Amino acid sequence: MVTDSNEALAESDDAELGDVDTSIDYIGSDDISDGSSHALTQIAVGALVGATIGGVATALSNRSIVNRINQTVRRVGSTVKRAANSVDDAVRGVGDAVQSVATGVNDTAKEVSDVVRETAEGIGGTVKDTINTVQNTAENVNDTVKSTADAVRCTTEEVTTSNQREANGSENNTLYKLIPVNSSESGS
Repeated sequence: MVTDSNEALAESDDAELGDVDTSIDYIGSDDISDGSSHALTQIAVGALVGATIGGVATALSNRSIVNRINQTVRRVGSTVKRAANSVDDAVRGVGDAVQSVATGVNDTAKEVSDVVRETAEGIGGTVKDTINTVQNTAENVNDTVKSTADAVRCTTEEVTTSNQREANGSENNTLYKLIPVNSSESGS
């Protein structure tokens, strides 16, 4: 089936080309020397480059193709520009976020520093107040001890004076002196 369509195609090509021989003869590698192979390669590459340049030149000579190429290049440029602006906006957003976080951290560090300083000052004030309270308490205890000692001294002096008055008191009173007796000496 494939062979029939290829033959029909070949016959139609022959009809269009007229007397041109469309068959290709393959040359074996033994028939070609190294120099002629290199020359054929150069001819093939030259033909490809020429065909490419010819195709580009033909395309560029058509005004509608040139306009489409220009539109495509403009669209690509606009797309790249929008992408670059989006990246720029994203980078700005990240930069602003980083700056905001850094500012927040800095503010927090300052607040913590202030709280620590105020706490240290408060502790210092509390320690001073505590020291003053302890000193005042010690002074009050000292005063209380002195007052107690003075009261005991006064009471002792009053008792002694009272005893002496009673001992020296009136002549009608008889004073007896008690002498302890040792039970072993008494002979019982």
